Amino acid sequence: MNNVCYAFDIDGVIVDVTERLRVALEVSGGVKNRKFWDTFFDPDLIIRLDKPRSIGIELVRDRARKGCIIIITGRPRRLKDVSMEEFIKFTEVRPKAIFMRSNRDYRPSCIVKVELVEKALRLNYEIIELHDDDEEVLRSVKNTFPNIRLVHHLSNTYVIL
Repeated sequence: MNNVCYAFDIDGVIVDVTERLRVALEVSGGVKNRKFWDTFFDPDLIIRLDKPRSIGIELVRDRARKGCIIIITGRPRRLKDVSMEEFIKFTEVRPKAIFMRSNRDYRPSCIVKVELVEKALRLNYEIIELHDDDEEVLRSVKNTFPNIRLVHHLSNTYVIL
């Protein structure tokens, strides 16, 4: 039995990561290297610097009335608790599942998230809509799963692709 689901990313969709991104770039000298990612995924910075993104939150609440909500995020698994806590705190919606990259997986999100969508589908989550802020991720998902409706989140708005 399938569960009709709406999949949401966290960073750039549910939360505004502008400050966390600024700090990570400052620490790493402006380069997206291992130091950048360690800083960007620091749980203390997530709790302290992330701000709710009202458009993403409104969409989660709307979609939760129509089906189940799952999270598909490029965050590493070690951040599962802080990610669930942040998502629930801002949206007031408890997701049915969360799919995350492994802790030492530094591959591009466009590869990782296609695999996470694939995993969710194998587990019978019928994803009918995916919300993400990364256009490359959305293109990769569209190429692999053309029947999933894609929602591209931009700074203060979103576009259905």
